Formats: sequence, structure tokens, C-alpha cells
Amino acid sequence: MSRQAGRFAPRLTLAVGALLAAAISVMGLVFTEDLKREQVGDLTRSLFIQARLGARATVLDARALSAACECRATVIAPDGTVLGDSSLDAVGLSHAENHRARPEVAEALEGREASAVRRSATLGVEHLYAAAPVTGLNGRVRSVIRLSLPLTEVARRAGRARGFVLWTALATFAAVLFLAWLLARSVGRPLEEMAAVAQRLVAGDYGARVRGPLGDDERALLGETLNSLAARVEETVGELSRDKSRLAAVLDQMAEGVVAVDADGRVLLVNPALSRLLGIDATQARGRGHLESLRHHGLAELVGEVLRDSLPAARELRLFSPEELVFDANAAPLQQDGCPDGALVVLHDITRMRRLEQVRRDFVANVSHELRTPLSSIKGFAETLLEGALDDKENRRGFVKTIEEQAVHLSKLVDDLLDLSSIESGHRQPKLAQTDLRALAVDVIRHFTPAAAERGVTLTFSSSGPSAALVDFEQVRQVLANLIDNAIKYTESGGRVAITLETRGAEVVVSVSDTGVGIPETDLTRVFERFYRIEKARTREAGGTGLGLAIVKHLVEAQGGRVWVESRQPGGSTFFFSLRAA
Repeated sequence: MSRQAGRFAPRLTLAVGALLAAAISVMGLVFTEDLKREQVGDLTRSLFIQARLGARATVLDARALSAACECRATVIAPDGTVLGDSSLDAVGLSHAENHRARPEVAEALEGREASAVRRSATLGVEHLYAAAPVTGLNGRVRSVIRLSLPLTEVARRAGRARGFVLWTALATFAAVLFLAWLLARSVGRPLEEMAAVAQRLVAGDYGARVRGPLGDDERALLGETLNSLAARVEETVGELSRDKSRLAAVLDQMAEGVVAVDADGRVLLVNPALSRLLGIDATQARGRGHLESLRHHGLAELVGEVLRDSLPAARELRLFSPEELVFDANAAPLQQDGCPDGALVVLHDITRMRRLEQVRRDFVANVSHELRTPLSSIKGFAETLLEGALDDKENRRGFVKTIEEQAVHLSKLVDDLLDLSSIESGHRQPKLAQTDLRALAVDVIRHFTPAAAERGVTLTFSSSGPSAALVDFEQVRQVLANLIDNAIKYTESGGRVAITLETRGAEVVVSVSDTGVGIPETDLTRVFERFYRIEKARTREAGGTGLGLAIVKHLVEAQGGRVWVESRQPGGSTFFFSLRAA
């Protein structure tokens, strides 16, 4: 709770106390003044009565009047001269000043009773003066009787009343102040609790609620409203938090790179994919300029274009570290209340698509080239025969033989293409079964023995350990046949092709080695690509289509195995493939 909390009750109590003190003070002042005024009025009326009685006397004797009314009596002539004063002797009377200018005397000289309250110049005490005219038979004022009393008693009575009022006020003030404190506490406690709940909400504790009894007045309504507001805030913040978490999860799992910047070009968001692609720290990039953070000229230029024009833009970007990657970058402006507020860029990795397009183009070019060669031969020899070579008994058989060989090569190329297409499309799913690889290898070697003998190549076979594997019999037979056929074709007369079979842990590894010319190290990673040839002329002479090793790779990997090659120049090559042992 802040330093302002808990001060409502004291403030309210002090406010009530101040108002009460002011009210009691005003009431006390009014009461004492009224009391004084009432007492002065009573005295004034009494003095007027005494003055009227004195005016009826035959002889106006100031001392007799004073003794009768127990007050100071003064007899004044019409010209203001003091004729008699109960408090002055003859000497004092001779020096008394003219009283005609005194307000009460002046008014009495005009025939009216008058009174005044003022401080006596001679006695220095506040006095009440009451003056009454004494008239003759003709109705003219022949003198004035003025009676006066000091107001010290009135002051004493007013003081006693003021003291009573003061003590009563203090007692009342204390009692009311205590009651005000209790009232302020009862009113302020719910308000303090509401303030504490509001501060907890500000601090992020959205589960805070007003729990205490609130009564049935405006405080209850305020507490219920605050609880409803807190519940709505908690629900809204929870939903926003869930949306943020879902968005973060989506961005984290996206393969596409995403970056968002504000209107000033400062980075707001970099998802993990883009962070990995550009090698940047998403946390450090946040809040920095996109030129400094992204460190890619093309991407920064795209962001700048969208921020400048507030229009969507797209372009193809390339990254060259650690390998060349191609991206389709799409950028769109971010808006808030209809005004540009930044930009969002999404990078779609189209590297594989571009590579596939290149492979497709290469494939079409290679197929076209591979088809053109035999077709050209067939077409050329057919035209030669049609133009008269049919009558050439010495050469026509050779021409026809060449046409047949090229047709066979063309047929094999088409068969291999269809075979590879079937494997890649998944139409030739392997039918796995326990198979004796040693027996399968012996059978394939027996099939190639005549061809090897014709080329003067020796075939050997050796095996160690169990040879049972979980494989597709026909597909493994095709793999082994392709490797042995290639080895025989590329091994010179007098050379040797060795087939070995051994168990390595959970795998059965088959190898086919030859003593041919070998494969350059730069070509080892590409020998399993379609139509890839190390020596194109020699490959065509050997009758190859350039698809055999690609078929081998796909068939082995479809059965959960792997294939690789080792070679040395000179010395020959060894092709390996592994399969799961049964």
C-alpha cells in the first residue's frame, strides 16, 4: 500500500473536528453576545424606569437618585451643563465638561429617551448610559436625567457564560470527535480496502477482490463495480496472455522467418527461425534499428521500402552463409487506427523449390540428351537403309544391329526412368521379410558369372557372421545386380570384382569392390544423382543409362538402410549398402 493509504479516517476526523470547532466557536460567540445584549437591554429598561421616576420628583437631586437606583446619576441642563453628579463633589462638578455632545444626552434634549454603551473617559470602564428628558408644564425639556452603570457585572456574567460554553463545547467536541473517528473508520475501512485492491490490480495482481462487508450504500455499489471491473480485467488480460502465448508458440514453431518493426524502423519482434537464419540474437535486436539488427542489405531495403511507401512489397532474397538459401520475402505495412505503424516481413524458404526446379530442368535436359543420342542413331541408320543401304549386303546387317542396340538402350532407359519414378512416388513400397542375404548374393553372382568371364573379370564372394536381414527380396536383388553390373562394366580384363557380406551390430553390410579406374574424390558425393556420369563417353560405351546408382540409393533408403562409396585412383571403387539384421 502506498504512503497515502490509511489516511482517510484521520483526514475525515480532522475535517469534522475543524467544522465542529468552527461551528461551536461561532455558536459560543453568538450566544455570549446575545446574552450580553439581553442583559444590557434589561439594565437599560430598568434605568429608564428609574429615570422616569426621578423625573417626577419636585427637586432633582443626583445623590438621592443615585441612592434610590444604586447607580451613578447625573442631572444635565438644556445647554449641556452638568447640574449634578452623584460621583462628583462641588470642585469636580465645576470642572465637568459639557455633556451636550454626548449621544444619549443630545437625543434626550430633543425629548426622547436614549441609551449608549461606551468607555467612561473619567473612570476608564465600559458603562451603560440611559438618558431621559425632564419636561415642564409647557412640554419643553428643562433638564435631562442620565443614569449609568458600569458593565463589569455584565462582563463577568458573559465571561462565566463563555466559560460554560467553552467547557461544554470542549466536551461536545471530544465526544463528537470520537464519534467522527468511529464513523470515519467505518466509512474509510472499505474505501481503504478498495484502494488496496486497485493498487494490486495496477501491480498486476488481477485476482485481487474486495472481500470485506460493504453494507448497502454507495460503498457497496463501488466495491461491486470494482470487483466486476477486476473480473473483466482478469478475463481480458488472461485472454490477451493466452493469445500472446499462442502467437508466440506459432511464431516459435514457424519455419518461416518473421520480423516486425515499428514506424521508426526499430525491431519489435524476431522469431527463432529468422534468428537462426541471420545469426542474430532476438533479445539484443529488439528495440534497435532494422539496418543495424538485420545485417542484410536486401532485407533492410525491403523494410525501408514498405515503411516509406506504406504498401505491400515482395522480392526474392538470397543468403550465402553458411550455405546458399533462397527466400521469397513478403512485407506488408502494419496499421493502427488507420495510420501506418510499422512493417511485417515474412521469409518463406524456397531453396528446396528452387533446387527442385533446377533438378527438374537438369532432368529434362538430361533425359532429352539421353533420348536424343539413341534416337539420332536409329533415325540415321534407318534413313541410310531407306536411301539404298538395304541393297548393301556387306553393311546392312551392321546397320540393323546398331538400330537394335540403340533400341535396346532406349528401352532400358525408359524402363529405368519408370522404375525410378515408381520408387520416388512411393508406388513401390518394400515388402519386408526375413531373407538370407548370403543365398541371395550367391544367386545374383551366379547370374553375372558368364558376363564377367566374357570380359575377363574374376568374381569373388566372401561372408562372415549371420546373413539374415529384414528386407524386400526383389529390391535387394535389383540393388546387388546393379552394383555388380556396374563393377563388371568398369573393370578392365584381368581385373577382379569382390562381393563381401558381414554383420556389424544391428546391420548387415554388403560391399561390391572392383579394380577399375576408380572415382575422383570430387565426384564421390554426386555419383548417386540421376544421369550423373564421371566419364560420359565411356559410360555410354558401357551401355549405362546414368540411373542405376540413383535407383540403388532410393531402394536401400526405402528399406531403412544407407548407401555410400569409397574409391581411390588408381585402385578401384567399393560401394557399400547396409540393411537391418533380422
